[in-house]
Amino acid sequence: MPAKDASLFQDARNLVTTAGITPSAHVYRNPSVDTLYQAAVQREQAQVLKNGALLQHTAPYFGRAAKSSFYVNDPEARFNGKSLDELINWGNPAEGEFDNLPIAPAVFDKLKARVVEHLSADGDLYVIDGVSSRTPQSVLNVRVVTSRAPGALFATNLFMRPTDDQLSGFEPGWTILHAPDVKADAEDGTNGDAFIITNLAQKTTIIGGTKYHGQIKKSIFAVQNFRLPLKGILTMHAGASEGTNGASAIHAGLSGTGKTTLSNTGYPVADDQIVVDIHGPAHAVISNMEGGQYAKTDGLRRDKEPETYDAIGFGTTAENIFVGENGEVDYDNDSLTANGRVGYPLDFVDTAKPSGMTGAPKNITFLTADGYGVLPPVARLSVEGGMYHFAAGFTSKMPGTEKGITEPMPTFSAFFGKPFMPLKPVYYMELLADLVKTHGTEIWLVNTGWLGKASSDRKRVDILVSKAIINAVRDGEIDMDESNFWFDPVFKMHVPKSVPGVPAEVLDPRNAWDDLEEYKANANKLAEVFQAAMDKLDLPEDVVFAGPAPV
Repeated sequence: MPAKDASLFQDARNLVTTAGITPSAHVYRNPSVDTLYQAAVQREQAQVLKNGALLQHTAPYFGRAAKSSFYVNDPEARFNGKSLDELINWGNPAEGEFDNLPIAPAVFDKLKARVVEHLSADGDLYVIDGVSSRTPQSVLNVRVVTSRAPGALFATNLFMRPTDDQLSGFEPGWTILHAPDVKADAEDGTNGDAFIITNLAQKTTIIGGTKYHGQIKKSIFAVQNFRLPLKGILTMHAGASEGTNGASAIHAGLSGTGKTTLSNTGYPVADDQIVVDIHGPAHAVISNMEGGQYAKTDGLRRDKEPETYDAIGFGTTAENIFVGENGEVDYDNDSLTANGRVGYPLDFVDTAKPSGMTGAPKNITFLTADGYGVLPPVARLSVEGGMYHFAAGFTSKMPGTEKGITEPMPTFSAFFGKPFMPLKPVYYMELLADLVKTHGTEIWLVNTGWLGKASSDRKRVDILVSKAIINAVRDGEIDMDESNFWFDPVFKMHVPKSVPGVPAEVLDPRNAWDDLEEYKANANKLAEVFQAAMDKLDLPEDVVFAGPAPV
């Protein structure tokens, strides 16, 4: 490890002692990429690929530990004068609902003590001081403390990097204590070895039992999704892009729907996490929460996704990507997992907007991956239909994004990100309605999944088709005359007959079926799946009426 001035070590040591950590070795604050590479290799935490990326494997968790994320249910805590029970949409494991689970303060205290003890004894530590979000109303200073160099590089890439002046007076608004080697015990009640526990009152998150980097970024995303809507600021599990004509669009969707790739069309503004300051300055309504991208690599090809492909190199973190005997990566080999990932700074994408901000959206695209093969590649929704699909958050969950998912499975995740949206639904729905009302935003459903009857050789909608659709929607290139649309009576959507750059026959999902009766049966079946899922939600009558229904 390169020698540094002793006073710098002393200063950095002070940064972790406030968390109760008594470091046993050096503490590096915002170390260089070179330093982190050297440490990762020396400590056998990762390897350097031929393309320059720093690869780690995260078994047994190749995705989020979906049943092991918790919020401390502190009965004394108050936010905007309300208790956590009044604010949080608690999950109920007895009904198979594992999102936003409560956990006792005593469990957090016990596991935090274990994390602190481990970090105190685990050699060199890395303190990454970064920033989440860009506007004065939404900014959050984040401190990550870890003994894992790959995790430190990931946090460096995914959070925005403070200037030297900002660092000199940096005060963390949130702290993540990251200790993947610390495992929970059965009596801790965390549903496995992993635990991701957020204490909103203490402004601290502890992560243990899993090396998967996504837990770091999603922890802060969830925190922002708690605090910002209480300020009247909409947050979304979405990316955003700007076209050559200056028009902007939001692209909301769950993991596996193509959100990162499609947000990289035009001039990328954000990948996965956005702030929508509805009543902010007209030129800066949308802003990125992050300073980087966290992209899937399954089937990655340069001719399809050049922005992601070209961003992978020195300084990029990589996870769970198959490497052949020749040392070359094989993005088509998913024998390890279908959820290989890379993380890199946004400025690794040449076309990205450096400001990470854009104006009020003329359009929102809700991305879904339909496994039933009946939803069209693009359809225009009514305002009420948009509210319905925002509340539904339908997709087919993709293999690898969560532990135990091995094939596409229909799933509903409110606001396309329920695991990260802890507040009660009314907070997010009212803010989206305010956005549409204020800016006249149109809402579209974009299916990036499958068309036609399920079979072993069935293909997903080509990503180039989805890109053309996103560009046409965002840039206002679709003919909005009613003669260019047909109405789908089951899903209550208006489907365009022509979209620039897209073959007309692809736009109608019925064309992918040999048997129209079988298509109708599957469409009705999916509509029934929607209704069964949405019956649990207390939605306004007009919103329910705008949703799918069998005919």
